[in-house]
Amino acid sequence: MTPIVSAAWLKEHLGEADLQVIDATWHLASSNRDALREVEAEHIPGAIHLDIDKVAATRTEPPYRMLPSPQNFGRMIAALGIRPAGRLVVYDNMGLYSAARVRWMFQVMGHGAVSVLDGGLPAWKAIGGTLESGPVTAPSLADAFPVAPLPEPTRDWRQVLANITSKKEQIVDVRPASMFNGDTSNLYAGVRPGHIPGSINLSQRDLRNANHTFKTPQEIRAILEAGGIDLDKPVIASCGSGVTACILTLAFDIVGKKDYALYDGSWEEWGIRRDLPAELDGKVVDG
Repeated sequence: MTPIVSAAWLKEHLGEADLQVIDATWHLASSNRDALREVEAEHIPGAIHLDIDKVAATRTEPPYRMLPSPQNFGRMIAALGIRPAGRLVVYDNMGLYSAARVRWMFQVMGHGAVSVLDGGLPAWKAIGGTLESGPVTAPSLADAFPVAPLPEPTRDWRQVLANITSKKEQIVDVRPASMFNGDTSNLYAGVRPGHIPGSINLSQRDLRNANHTFKTPQEIRAILEAGGIDLDKPVIASCGSGVTACILTLAFDIVGKKDYALYDGSWEEWGIRRDLPAELDGKVVDG
C-alpha cells in the first residue's frame, strides 16, 4: 500500500473484507483531553481504537510510549483484533498526529500493508464520509500478530550522544521553532528548554497544507532540502515524545527516502536528563 491514501479512496474501499481501519486518536496527558471518549463519540465505521500509551513498552518513567518488544507488540495487536493478512488504514481526529506513529510501529514490525488517511478524520468529514458512535473494539485473536522487525529502526540516547560527535547521521527535530528553542515543561514535566546539540529544526507542520493533508512529493522534497536536510545522508528523526517525528518518517516514505531511524525517547527523555548536553540560544550547556 502507498504511505498515504485519500479520504475518497477510503470511502470507495471501506467495508472490503481485507481492509481494517484503525483510529489512533491520542493526546498528551497535559492536554486534559479524553481520546477514547472522543473516539467513541464519532469515528469511521468499523474503526478499532489503538492507544499508543498502551501498545508500548512498560515503563515507570518518561518517555512512556516507547516501542514495545516484537513479542509484546504481536500479543497486543492480536488482543485488539487486528488481522495480520489485511490492509490497514490509520487515522486520528487531529488531521495528522498520532496516526503516523501507529503506521511507523507496524512498519518497523514488518507489516508493510498500512497507510495513513491523508487529512485524517477532518478530511473524511469534508467529503461526507459516514460516522458512527459507540465501542471501538473487535474480538481478540487467538494467535499473536506475526512480526518480522526491521533492523535498527530506533536510536537510543547513547547512540544519539555519540552521533553529536561523529555526525554520521543528521538529527532532525520536527518540533515548531518555539519549542525547539524554548521551554516545553508545560507539555513534559521536568524537561529543560532547548534541543539536542547540532540538530536541524524543521517543523513537521511545514510539510502539510492548512487542511492537514500532505503537500506534493515535489513540494516536500523542496521543503526538506531548503530546511538543510541532505536527502542523500541518513537521518535520526526526533520530536517531543517520539510521536510527531513519525510524521517526518512518513514524509520520507512519500518521497522515497528510506535511510532513517527514530530517536524513540526524543526530547521527553533527553530534556529530563541533566547528564546530557542541551543547546539553547546557540550555547551548549550541561552534559
